[in-house]
Amino acid sequence: MTTELFARFVVYFTQLGIALLLCYLLWHFSRIYRQEYIKCWFAALLCFALYQSAILIQGAAGLGRGTTLISSVFQFLLIFTSYAFAVLLLRGMVMTRHDRQHLLLRVKLLPTLLLLSAVALLSVVPFALSDALAGWQLYFQLYIRLLLMGIVLLTAAVGLWQRMSPTLGQRLAVVTLILWGLLYVGNGIWLMLAERQEEWSYWILLYKSAELFLLCCLGLSLIIWLQEHERSTNEQLTEKAHYLNRYDQLTGALNRDALLSVLNDQLRQEKAAPLHLLMLGLDKFKTVNESVGLKQGDEILRQLIRRFEQSVLKPALIARTGGDIFTLVITDVHNDTQLQFTIRHLQQLVEKSFVLDCGSLKLSCSIGLAKFPLHATTAEQLVQKANIAFHQAKRMQSRWLEYQPGMEDETSRLISWETELLAAMEHSQFVLYFQPQCSARDNSIEAFEVLLRWQHPQKGFLLPGQFLPFVEQLGLNRQLDLWVLRKAVYTISQWKQQQLHIPLAVNMSPVNFQLDGLKREIQRLLLQYKVSPDLLELEITENTAMHDMEKGSNYVMELQQMGIRVSIDDFGTGYSSLAYLRRMPIDKIKIDRSFVMDMAGNDSDMMIVKTMIKLAHGLGKRILAEGVETAVQLELLQNMSCDAVQGYYLAKPLTEPDAIAFYRKKMSL
Repeated sequence: MTTELFARFVVYFTQLGIALLLCYLLWHFSRIYRQEYIKCWFAALLCFALYQSAILIQGAAGLGRGTTLISSVFQFLLIFTSYAFAVLLLRGMVMTRHDRQHLLLRVKLLPTLLLLSAVALLSVVPFALSDALAGWQLYFQLYIRLLLMGIVLLTAAVGLWQRMSPTLGQRLAVVTLILWGLLYVGNGIWLMLAERQEEWSYWILLYKSAELFLLCCLGLSLIIWLQEHERSTNEQLTEKAHYLNRYDQLTGALNRDALLSVLNDQLRQEKAAPLHLLMLGLDKFKTVNESVGLKQGDEILRQLIRRFEQSVLKPALIARTGGDIFTLVITDVHNDTQLQFTIRHLQQLVEKSFVLDCGSLKLSCSIGLAKFPLHATTAEQLVQKANIAFHQAKRMQSRWLEYQPGMEDETSRLISWETELLAAMEHSQFVLYFQPQCSARDNSIEAFEVLLRWQHPQKGFLLPGQFLPFVEQLGLNRQLDLWVLRKAVYTISQWKQQQLHIPLAVNMSPVNFQLDGLKREIQRLLLQYKVSPDLLELEITENTAMHDMEKGSNYVMELQQMGIRVSIDDFGTGYSSLAYLRRMPIDKIKIDRSFVMDMAGNDSDMMIVKTMIKLAHGLGKRILAEGVETAVQLELLQNMSCDAVQGYYLAKPLTEPDAIAFYRKKMSL
């Protein structure tokens, strides 16, 4: 073996070893970073290693460019892998641009490789089948191949240069690809122009040495690139962590910790100006999330922050301190008139319609206010006072409240009530009472209304007026409604075993009605206790029905399709709109006791009751009068053709054993 041939083999083996080493490194990086372009680079260098292997095997076996099957197979492998190396390298560089519309990325990888296989076959098969084309073999298998590979590498360099960031790895990769592309193009042109193939030997050794150098440069540039990418990613993650430590990820407003830090810095200044801290929370936002979805709910929060930022108030600080709670610091308020304007303006910002994908939506808010230095001198204390005022406003259903000394005691009292109410539900301290609803014609029992009492372990027997206001202030209506509903359905199932088939009417608070979860819970309970839906009746107030007439009408219709009856309770005390009576598919209307009590001595109340009865019958609905306490009231209602009555004259609210006994007695008459 000549020295020149030995040197060429050393260069080939070195190229193969470096290519395999780079393949291993890129495979390792691809498992760490999980990026498609790294996998492309790995595949490109693997093809380059196969390309070098084919050259070595050809040289060692003396196959050359013969026309035998084995030499043709190796020549095909050599051509295919060399093209695949250049194209996969280009594809990987294009992927780093994250441009999925690029032509090379719109074509999937498998069709690309099949196309390269077809090109390689066309470069080999014709010459294996016919010796007449031997004069063109070098052109198709070497010269044109080198030119095409050079053009592809130059294209990769240009594409990378157009979006090159000022980092060493990318700069080195661009320079390497340009030089490598020029090397292939220059070598292809030189070989075509060389007069004698004997002149190729030393040129090929020089060319392969340059290719080895460029392979090392390419590998070094890719590794540096990936290390710089890792460092850049870590810096971005660090910046994001710092950002999230200070700002809310969803809205971009300050978070609670950042608010306290910045506000403390302001308050510690020697001549800190008086300021107002307002804590603003959206009303019933949980219901909004359940109805329009969390994504739309997030959009509402983002829109609201933009409204605050663009407001004429120019808040000094804006923070999101809870799910639907925002804190604003206002410094340009100097008197009560300006304060009233500020609060009203904030309310208007919230009440302005939010435009969402599902339509427009209107909201309201509650606001708690604390002043510096009147109420507190530190940021944490100021936020705490505003929070106390805010929750007090929520409980009292007030639009806004300013902090007052002593509110903490009220908060502590409510916390105590909350603990006791939750314990009452958990340990079944609540007791169901039943008041009969009787037919005004024959005095037969049509149903029992379920009423609630509390057998408190310390406070004794409590009536609804003694604890329901706290239930509303604490937002426990839904939990209590579901507790009563479960207990009522269970009671129906127990009565059914005693051959008592009588409906129970259960009151539903506005916060619980029209929620999808209520329907599912009713269906589950009816199935669990094997109760017929016609034995359950839900009572809702006028205001509940009027809140969203179209949605309420659809909801009532769905309940009726399940077999559950729905009635309007306390009719005449709310909106009293004839439109909803006509549109709402309710079964029964209950006249509020306030009209029945003074009916005998008040002509106006008498006329109102008479009109309600005629109206209900005209709309095809049954009507029941509550609060019947005298025989005169009962007789008047019977004369006005009222369908059913309920009140102390017929029976007071009864315990379960007494209600069963009362029903059996009525049935025996």
